[in-house]
Amino acid sequence: MKKLERYVHEITMDLPEDEKEELREEIFGHLQDHINELLIKGHSEEEAIHLAIGSFGNQDKLNRDLKRTFFPFYKPIRFVWSVLFVTAFAGLVSYSAMEYYHPEFDNGLPLYSVVAGMFLITLIAGTAEGIYEALISQYNSKWLLNPWLFFLVPTLLYGAIQTVLLYQHPEQYQDSLWLDLYAFPIGAAAYIISRQLFNVIFLKNKNNNHKRNTVN
Repeated sequence: MKKLERYVHEITMDLPEDEKEELREEIFGHLQDHINELLIKGHSEEEAIHLAIGSFGNQDKLNRDLKRTFFPFYKPIRFVWSVLFVTAFAGLVSYSAMEYYHPEFDNGLPLYSVVAGMFLITLIAGTAEGIYEALISQYNSKWLLNPWLFFLVPTLLYGAIQTVLLYQHPEQYQDSLWLDLYAFPIGAAAYIISRQLFNVIFLKNKNNNHKRNTVN
């Protein structure tokens, strides 16, 4: 039954606590009834659990569908938050690097530069999110579609290739200019961190609000 409990847990993961408990009981009860029917038909317990889970559907897709129901604007808000976070992070890195290497200059970031950077981040992150959503709707591989792997690994490979330029032409990447070669992996790392941070903050606040509403 541990397999069944884990399956139900993955379906209801990160949902508001009150609804989560009710859904767990409902889903578990439905699955148990199905398993009992299969046992009566002569299936072994392991076969019955496997067939019941297979008929109910993929747990990741069910979890995403439930999240859309409870948090309809969750992903758009998370995307806007992540773009703003990465833009601010990139600006801070750029400013800090220039202040470190050239404190004698006025290293303030002009508004047009910030807006252009935000537009570029929105375009790249939006494209990546679109591809990611298309893939997870078609495939169920948790390992391959882990957000950290999907967003970070390709940029790390790109950064490794760009490192060749640093060794071939070190004179072109003095001071903080070497950061330009690793803008994509640095940005991807910041994007994933902001994405995960939003998940923690948003879901925690949602759960706390539901608890307070229940108490009131």
